Amino acid sequence: MTILRNSKYIFLLIIFFKIQIGWTQEKVLKLEECQLEVQKNFPLMNGKELINQSSKLNIENLKVANLPRLFVNGQVSYQSDVTGISFPGMNTPSAPKDRYALNLDVEQLIYDGGKTKHRIDLEEKSSEVEVQNLEIQMYQLRERVNTAYFGILLVRKSKEVLADKQKTILKRIAQLKSSVENGIVLPANLKILESELLLIQQQFMELDAHEMSSFNVLSQLMGRQLNIDTKLKEYTIQEKLTPQIRIDSKNRPEYKWYASQQSLLDSQNELLKKDRSPVITGFGQAGYGNPSYNQLKDKFDTYYMLGAKISWNIFDWKINRRKQKAISIKKDLITSKELSFTQNQLIELGKESNEINKFEILLEQDKAIIELQEEISRSSASQLDNGVITSSDYLEDLNKEIQAKLNREYHSIQLQQSLAEYKRIQGI
Repeated sequence: MTILRNSKYIFLLIIFFKIQIGWTQEKVLKLEECQLEVQKNFPLMNGKELINQSSKLNIENLKVANLPRLFVNGQVSYQSDVTGISFPGMNTPSAPKDRYALNLDVEQLIYDGGKTKHRIDLEEKSSEVEVQNLEIQMYQLRERVNTAYFGILLVRKSKEVLADKQKTILKRIAQLKSSVENGIVLPANLKILESELLLIQQQFMELDAHEMSSFNVLSQLMGRQLNIDTKLKEYTIQEKLTPQIRIDSKNRPEYKWYASQQSLLDSQNELLKKDRSPVITGFGQAGYGNPSYNQLKDKFDTYYMLGAKISWNIFDWKINRRKQKAISIKKDLITSKELSFTQNQLIELGKESNEINKFEILLEQDKAIIELQEEISRSSASQLDNGVITSSDYLEDLNKEIQAKLNREYHSIQLQQSLAEYKRIQGI
């Protein structure tokens, strides 16, 4: 029993420690996750649903054209004279001068050449254009996310380099104190290093403020508050980049927007063609009044009438044809804009490709520069300890080393950002 009881406690302890590890494990945020959250949670996304709701209401109104229309009309009037017939020696009837009528009129569309159907299609295409326009605005947020994300990475890399510089100077100060006490090094050299520490603290404060600002931007875009300590994963891609845009790789929302505009113009053109079609309508009237349809009968009575009518604009002085020509011109203009957009994409991809190549070369050079500057700094440190040079001379060499390391981190982050921008421009 004791063994079983101890085994039970051990099992519970294992579960407890696993839960604790799960709680304390920090989540590393990826750029792709940030982009996805922005696309899901940004307030502008609600606009798509609002556009769809508005379009549905407009379509329901358009469908009413296929339903009968009912009108109730009432009229009371008195006229100074009426038409009548008189024969000598005969009492001929005449229409009353006061008139009373209450009518129910009904109209039913029988045929309109498909105008209602094309109006509904036009409304759907118009809604799609608005939705795609929102998609473009949402896609443009990706650039802002990239700027904030890589800004944070750059700040953190800079802080790491500054922290190493701070440790180095603190170590140097500790070593100089004994040299100052022994009269090997002047006390002013110690003050110069201590002043440099204060300058580093100021730089840390500036970097902290920039990091906080970038996190605020990222939090607003993602729709949730990010912890300032959230870890961000560096961006890497494996495939080889090429500044080519294939016909089957038009993933940017702008291309869908151009396509939706072309489709909208096609619908407008089809509706214009249907405008020349005849419209046939059935109608009916039922009423009660005095006089009824028999004008010579001075008596309240019921009456009704059924019929159909046709309306056909057989000649419009080529207005319709000119409207179709204007639509054709607009389609050509949209095609020109799409070609221009593609050309700009090629230019931007070429630019980012050059930036990628540039930063790759600079990173290779950074490694050699840092190695040389580290050797120079070590030599200067030894000379400072022996009183050969001053702290100012040492700091000059140390700052060159730190600047070389900062350049390496800057080039590394810029390379990552250029890779991300290359993908964004491609629409991937």
